[in-house]
Formats: sequence, structure tokens, C-alpha cells
Amino acid sequence: MTQERTPDVVAHRRLACGRDTAALVDQVAEGATDRLDEHQRDCPYCQAALAEFDRLWAPVRAVSSHRPQAPDGLLDEALRRIRGIAADPEYGRIEGPRGRTRISGRVVVALARHLASRVPGVRVALSHVVAAGDGPETSLEDGPEVTAGVVGASTVVAITLAADFGHDLVAMGARIRATVEEGIRAHTGLEPVAVLVHVDDVLL
Repeated sequence: MTQERTPDVVAHRRLACGRDTAALVDQVAEGATDRLDEHQRDCPYCQAALAEFDRLWAPVRAVSSHRPQAPDGLLDEALRRIRGIAADPEYGRIEGPRGRTRISGRVVVALARHLASRVPGVRVALSHVVAAGDGPETSLEDGPEVTAGVVGASTVVAITLAADFGHDLVAMGARIRATVEEGIRAHTGLEPVAVLVHVDDVLL
């Protein structure tokens, strides 16, 4: 069956959160992308990887729904693309007719922080960039706290902020999501699969 081959051809790499990319590929191949565990529900790195692997696996899934086994050529192509993305889990990759552009997760973090800070009612707060693996965190001032998972052409952004008192927090969250999604698409070409907004405090 198609999913039996995935563990042998996808290298074991780890996301910035420590999760194994091969295990996430298995989850996608088994059709369990939407069954997130407790860690994955709050992790932008895992969510971005699952979304990108699921996108790349979609042709295999479409054929397998009508046939007991996908053709080897289609399966091999999907696994080749997933393997390439899994080997470079800290960068987004935009493929074009004249070459490839790699975009660091730090670029997405800086852009999302800037965009979110422009939404009325968002109060400036201490922010940080989460380094890959067990590396140190880099503290920055003047923006909400942002982390971003970037895998292939997909990104998931988590924003934690303080809001000014008196604003409709639900409407503010919707404006932040719309602003960040539009800005990331326009400036990077990446697809923001999700923008998770956490209002941590309300300031008078």
C-alpha cells in the first residue's frame, strides 16, 4: 500500500519544536491530518508541516481513492517533493520558472509582528523569536509575541498580544488575521494556512 513506503524514503528531520517530520508524513499518509494531538493543536511548526505535506500528498490521495494503489511514478514524485521539503524545515520554499526562493521563518515572524502592530488596539508588548531546536531565544522589543512555522509554501503564525481596553477583541482578532494573511501572501508568496491570535492581557 502507498503508506507502507513513507518511513523508508522520508529522512528523519526535526522541526523547531522537536517533532519528527517522518512521523508527520505518516500522519498525512494515514489520512489523519485533522486529528491533531495536544501539542499540535497549539504548535505553528507542526501545523505548517502537516498542511504542506498534505498539499503535496493530495495527488496520491486523489488517485488512491479510486484505485487500491497509486502508480509508482505518482507516489515517487510526491515522496521526492516531501523529502526535499522535510530536509529544509526552517525555510519556506517558493518554486518559480527561473529558480527557487528560500524564506526564513524569521522573515515571517518580523513581517507578522509589523503587520499585527498596525491594527488599532494592539498594544506593544515584549516579543521573541523562537530559535530552532534547543537554541537560545532572541528577545526583541516593539511588537507582539510571534512565532511562525514555515514549511515549503505553507506557514502558520501564532501571535500573542496585549490589547487596549475598550476594543471588541473578537473583531480585533479577525482584523489581525486578515491583515497578517494578506501581508504574508503579498510580501512572501507563502500561504498562511492559519493565523492563531492569543489576547494575553487587556491594558487600561
